[in-house]
Amino acid sequence: MNMTNGTQDELSLNDIVHNIIGVVEESREEIVRITESSREQYAEIQQELQELKLKVEHYIKEAERLERLVRDAKARLVLVSKQFSSYSEEDIRKAYETANQLQLELFINERDEAGCRKRRDELERRLIHLDETIERADVLIGRVSVILNFLTDDMQAMNEKYEKAMMKQQMGLKVFQSAENERRRLSRDMHDGPAQTLAHVLIRADLIEKIHQHNGAEAAFEEIHRLRSLIRDGLADIRRIIYDLRPMTLDDLGFVPTLERYLRHIEEISGIPVHFTYRGGGERINSTYEVAVFRIVQEAAQNAVKHSKSTEIRIIIEQYLHSIRIHVKDNGVGFDYDEATKSCDESFGLVGMRERIELIDGEFDVVTSPGEGTVIKVKIPIEESDVRGETL
Repeated sequence: MNMTNGTQDELSLNDIVHNIIGVVEESREEIVRITESSREQYAEIQQELQELKLKVEHYIKEAERLERLVRDAKARLVLVSKQFSSYSEEDIRKAYETANQLQLELFINERDEAGCRKRRDELERRLIHLDETIERADVLIGRVSVILNFLTDDMQAMNEKYEKAMMKQQMGLKVFQSAENERRRLSRDMHDGPAQTLAHVLIRADLIEKIHQHNGAEAAFEEIHRLRSLIRDGLADIRRIIYDLRPMTLDDLGFVPTLERYLRHIEEISGIPVHFTYRGGGERINSTYEVAVFRIVQEAAQNAVKHSKSTEIRIIIEQYLHSIRIHVKDNGVGFDYDEATKSCDESFGLVGMRERIELIDGEFDVVTSPGEGTVIKVKIPIEESDVRGETL
């Protein structure tokens, strides 16, 4: 139930993050559009402002010219007025008209100049405002980009951590279930095997006494022989169960002889040829690493036998000074790794190996595809302090 809720929460979190990213990206694009529009306006205003400055210069020069002409016209008019009798009526009229016309042109020029100056000042204020807007927009785009990077990168990393946490939670439950199943299997094996054998031994022991009383010693000895065979079978069952729990030879001889014996057993049971190659000096290593190597190869071999439909399994172990490399290859049907890892049931063996390897800081890789077989590659780091100084 908790896993289902966790999956729903994960989907909900993904949807929320994607929606936020979409809104932020749209906002960023809108800010970019506004910024570009402001830049275009800025360029247009700059062009118009340049033209206005040229007009103002023109109006200033024109005003200076007209002022000179107005002064000359006024001086002419004063002269005409003082020597009224010396000039004709037409000359006097032209002097007045010229003076008035020049005065009017000067007024119009000053008015147009004032209009240009006002427009120039307005455009300069707009340029300052646009420049501030563009600067704030650039800063805002930078901040939004940081937010987007956080949402797309950091949130993605957080989401991956969340998914790993959810997978570990599911794995924890699977490990618990697997442990319970293993306990039930062990209980059933003990009940059906050694427990039943011991019960039969007790019954036969009682029976031997009765046979001896009624049929004599020879018949009793025959029953003792059958009892000995029954005890031998029970002992074999107990040894098999102990081997499955933890091979005794692993502590006594090391992982290489133990694996050789185990893989021969696998080959006999499955009928699939298993080729095992060990390359190294045979030094014993820390018990934790020996158990890890054995369990990893055991799991990989069992997966190949159960699921690969292969006709051949090759296992290579290379032991170096600071690492052990494991290479398990089969020529079976292969599988889609991405699809398999989506199902915790189907990938439990692979995930279990990965979890075991991560606990000892190892590296784990699976190379497979449908119809191409499967290769499992493992690298386990070891320190010199983990080498026991014994040979296998």
